[in-house]
Amino acid sequence: MSFIYVILSLLGLLFTKKKLTSEVSDFVRRLGGSQRAVIVIWSIFFLPGTIVHELSHFLTAALFGARTGKIEIFPEYLEEELEGNSSRVVLGSVQTQKLNPVQGFFVGTAPFITGLPLLIWLASLLVDSYQAKNTGILLLEGYFFFTIANSFFPSWSDIKQAVPFVIISLFFGLVAWYFGFQLLLSSESSLWIVFDSFWKAISLSVILNLVFIGIFYILLSILRKKR
Repeated sequence: MSFIYVILSLLGLLFTKKKLTSEVSDFVRRLGGSQRAVIVIWSIFFLPGTIVHELSHFLTAALFGARTGKIEIFPEYLEEELEGNSSRVVLGSVQTQKLNPVQGFFVGTAPFITGLPLLIWLASLLVDSYQAKNTGILLLEGYFFFTIANSFFPSWSDIKQAVPFVIISLFFGLVAWYFGFQLLLSSESSLWIVFDSFWKAISLSVILNLVFIGIFYILLSILRKKR
C-alpha cells in the first residue's frame, strides 16, 4: 500500500508543481514582467534545488566513468526555450559524453535518487525544529525542502536517457516472471518502511505547494479586481 501512496504523492507533486509554475508566471505578468523575468525569478528562487539537481547529474556521471563538461545552474538560452510561447521553465544543464544504457539510467534519474533521501532527512529536521520552536531554522529548512522537492523530477531529456535501461530491465523482468521467478516482500520488510517515509515526505511538499498556490491565487484575484 505504501508503494501506491508513493505513486499518488509523486503525481500530486508533479501536478502542484505545474500549477504553481503557472500561478507564479501569471502573477509576474500581471505585475508587468515578461516571460524572461518569470524564468529569472524562478531560477533565482529555486537555486538550491537546481544546484542539487545538476550536481547529482554531474557526480553520478563521474562515478560511472562518463566524461563531463560544463555545468550550468541558470538557463543559458532563454529565447530558444521560449519558442512557441512555451511556459516551461528549464533550469540548468550538465554536458556529458554519449552514455550507455546503464550510465544513462543512473545519470538521468540521479536527481530523483538523491532528492528523495534529502527530502526525508529535511522532513525529519523540520519536525525537530518545529518541536523546538526554532522559527528561523524552521523557515530555512522549509525553504531548502521546498526548492529541492520542486527540482528533483528528471527533465524530459533525463527521462530519455533512462528509457533504454528501463526497457531492458522490463524485458528481463518479464522473462523471469514467465519462468516462475517471483520476488515477495514480507509486510515487515525495511523496503516498505522506506516507501512509507518517501510518501510522507513527498506529501509534505505537496501541502507546501498547495499553500503557495493558494497565496498566489489570492494575490492574483486582488490584482484582477484592481483592473
